[in-house]
Amino acid sequence: MDQSRRIESDPVNALASGEHGAGSESKVVVLGSVPTATKWSSLLDRVRGAAHYIRAVEDRAQDYEVRVQELVEQVQADLRDADAKVRAADQRTEEAHAQAAMLIQAADERARLAEERAASAEEWLRRISETIESEFVVEPAARRTGTSGT
Repeated sequence: MDQSRRIESDPVNALASGEHGAGSESKVVVLGSVPTATKWSSLLDRVRGAAHYIRAVEDRAQDYEVRVQELVEQVQADLRDADAKVRAADQRTEEAHAQAAMLIQAADERARLAEERAASAEEWLRRISETIESEFVVEPAARRTGTSGT
């Protein structure tokens, strides 16, 4: 289907193309036939088809780019939300720790006061016991009568 033929030497075209000197060979392509309207129409249809295909590819690329941008924005929003939730959880944790520290401190104070009351009560019980023993001395009956228990 080659519609062109080659001319091996053409001195006019060789000079026009800037080739000088004897023995220089130039190759010029000459069309064997002039393209018909059908061929030009077919070529034009292929160019239009290629342009249409390129536009469709560009449109899809733009759609993908828009979708990717939307996804990036959604991910950024999700990250901001997650960060806010983490900060809120950290705040609640700090508040819980502070409240726990206050409760522990209050429990320690109550325990200290209870220990002081217990120590005071033990001291009073010791004094009462000593008072009872010293004031209510009870001698065994055998000692009072001077007899032995046999």
